[in-house]
Amino acid sequence: MFRVMKSGLVAAAAVAIGACGTTTFQTTWKAPEAGPLQLEQGTKVIAFVVSGNTAKRHGFEAALINELDEVGLEGIAAYSVIPESMSRDAEAAKPYIQKSGASYALVVQVTGESQRITGTPSMYGRGFYGPGWGGWGWGWGGGTDIRTDTLVGVQTLLYDIKADKLVWAGQSETMNPTKAESFMRELLSAVGDELRKDGLITAPKR
Repeated sequence: MFRVMKSGLVAAAAVAIGACGTTTFQTTWKAPEAGPLQLEQGTKVIAFVVSGNTAKRHGFEAALINELDEVGLEGIAAYSVIPESMSRDAEAAKPYIQKSGASYALVVQVTGESQRITGTPSMYGRGFYGPGWGGWGWGWGGGTDIRTDTLVGVQTLLYDIKADKLVWAGQSETMNPTKAESFMRELLSAVGDELRKDGLITAPKR
């Protein structure tokens, strides 16, 4: 998770309180010329969650700005500054984003959902097999523990508003998300880790 220091840049702590650590990034991209982000105490970050469901979008944006506030930044929900009719048009939304005073825009979009079935088979030997219906009952005593997990794919984009450019992007998966609050907490924690790996956050993890 991001953690902001009063003295300057983000300390980017990945200690996500209550997070289960089930968010992992498959790919990330950084603008070649991008340097360390100027994320200081109180830096304004506008949070935009892309969703055709207005109620869900507002709920997830509220959860995301709560997490940004929690780590020392000032989160701004996009729905609070951008008219709904303008939200799908980046060029139309830009003046509202700039007027908000935010230095960065964090854009989150769910890109897909899939299920993964896994199992851990029990050990077995030849003794289970024999004439007739031998082997029929071995699975009932142990067998395979089958588990179905839901994987939610997410694309995260980070824009430098003053420079008017995309500085970082990543594609991640979160396993079995339940509530918006914990989902956004995990995502922000994982984003902080990746920004540190890509050199956009220079302060040590703590």
